[in-house]
Amino acid sequence: MMVWIGVAILIATALAMIRRYESRMVLIAAGFLMALCAGDPMAAFKGFTKGMTESNLICNICSVMGFAYAMKFTGCDTHLSVGVSGWLRHVRLILIPAATLTTFFVNISLPSAAGVSAAVGSVVIPLLISQGIPPAMAGSAVMMGTYGSILSPGLPHNPMVAQIASQVYGREVNVMEVITRHSMASVTSVLVAAFVLWIIAIFVTKETKGFVDVNNEYAPPTDFKVNPVYAIIPVVPIALLMVGATFPQQVPWLSKLRVEHTMLLGAIIALVATRKNPKELTKSFYNGLGKGYADILGIVIAADVFVGGMTSIGLVSAGIELMKSSTNAASLAAAIGPFAMAVLCGSGNAATIAFNEAITVHAPQFNMDVIVMGAIATLTGCLGRCMSPLSGVGIVCSGLARVNPMELAKRNAIPALTGAVVGYLILVLL
Repeated sequence: MMVWIGVAILIATALAMIRRYESRMVLIAAGFLMALCAGDPMAAFKGFTKGMTESNLICNICSVMGFAYAMKFTGCDTHLSVGVSGWLRHVRLILIPAATLTTFFVNISLPSAAGVSAAVGSVVIPLLISQGIPPAMAGSAVMMGTYGSILSPGLPHNPMVAQIASQVYGREVNVMEVITRHSMASVTSVLVAAFVLWIIAIFVTKETKGFVDVNNEYAPPTDFKVNPVYAIIPVVPIALLMVGATFPQQVPWLSKLRVEHTMLLGAIIALVATRKNPKELTKSFYNGLGKGYADILGIVIAADVFVGGMTSIGLVSAGIELMKSSTNAASLAAAIGPFAMAVLCGSGNAATIAFNEAITVHAPQFNMDVIVMGAIATLTGCLGRCMSPLSGVGIVCSGLARVNPMELAKRNAIPALTGAVVGYLILVLL
């Protein structure tokens, strides 16, 4: 009986999120309601405490957001966006996939999808339109690349999966180990998605020709000069982490640096290079720390309350028993659930975090690797958001292109689905 009550609350929670109610409020309310129905309100309170004290998540996510705010304050993010986008003028034949891949690359260093869609989109969308790409396809190309953060340690799912894997396997699993494990699937998926979008533009919508002019007030000045040093700075922390993880014997001191260390180093380098006001840059960095805790870790905290309620009412154990019968059932649940919720809600974070907290921790019981199962949920959740007309990135890109968000969602549906299937198969089979 309790399980069916939990199912009813779960459905109501999904509907509330689809209707765009505040996700943290919905998750906390649903978690407490389930815990109260089960007669164990402390389960929800314990979930709240657990979410607030996830030390690894706090360090990774908050430091990355602090660094992102420092990059915005110094203007280094604009130099990177404009600098990387400049090469698009020389590849007119493959402008659409090139724009997607450019956005994906920049999103690795600047992991805020909405921020990157604005920073890159304000440069790339007008550029594509000026080269004969209609606005809707120009916006779709940028939107399709806004999941490059899947290769960033600042994406909340990567450190979360690393933390879960550490708990399950009894050894420290570094966030870079998680990223390395799913990097092939993530990169292949964006290549496939970009190619499919290109094919759709050529043969279906036939949007590779025809000039459409647009005046875009968000675009940087045409005489904007890129400073190569400033443009490189946003990439420095990721580069340090990759070098340290790849060559631990050659550079042992570098391999000891954690995510938060490299983000702080990057902010210091930006301060020295740009010679901005140290006081204001420090304020920006700390504003980013707070924003990361409020907006991103806030969802983690709410999800932990929700999972506490699900556990107390018996939904988690019922789901585990259901998926024990087949590894395919478990892996498909990890793919379909976050993907569908991301499409319907415009954000894959809440559903993916809740899934990883409740189910991925039990991956060995389904004969699955924790990192693989977590990566499937992360990848599909990110791709689902890339075809949602309700997503923040969709709204930003459609605003820059001056079209309806649904126009972008229609064009990205098949590429996102194809990319999700390819990424899923690579993770499961390899």
